[in-house]
Amino acid sequence: MELSSLLGYMLVCSFTPGPGNILSLNTTSKHGWKNSRRLIAGICTGYAAVQALCTILLCLLSQVFTPLLAVLKYIGAAYMIWLAIHIMRSRFTTDSTEKKPTFLEGFLLQLVNVKIYFYISTLLSAYYIPNIKSVWGLALAGAFTVMIGSIASLTWAFLGVRISSFYGRHYRCINIILGVFLLYCAATIILGI
Repeated sequence: MELSSLLGYMLVCSFTPGPGNILSLNTTSKHGWKNSRRLIAGICTGYAAVQALCTILLCLLSQVFTPLLAVLKYIGAAYMIWLAIHIMRSRFTTDSTEKKPTFLEGFLLQLVNVKIYFYISTLLSAYYIPNIKSVWGLALAGAFTVMIGSIASLTWAFLGVRISSFYGRHYRCINIILGVFLLYCAATIILGI
């Protein structure tokens, strides 16, 4: 296994805009770190759940995995489109009575985030499973993958906190750009671009 290729793939896939990263950025820029922590924890926990699910499915039930991805592809794309529209229509507010983001929202996002299913499946089939022969080795590699994904989400969340005053002045433009990124993610999943 070539380590530089593996790390390059992991960094590009983890740090590029995707539903979890975009939601982290948008939520922390709008609600701040304190009110966004539960959502970020849900995103990271959901990431770990998807990592475990993909590993189990690829190792034990490879014939079931392909049909599952086909269904999740459309569910995930529909959720991304809904999220994109929601982000593009949202307004900047400092209203403390507005509903705070929840752990469950972040967790559920990751369960339908097809980007990480494809990413993790490719990672497992191209790098981990051919080179790691023990369950413990796969678990350790999975934990490393979750760590990188969580660091990426936290990086986007930190960026959201840092730009919150800028976001307040330019929220409409920023939300449209973030929404377009999500629509692009959905299009690439549905159309296979």
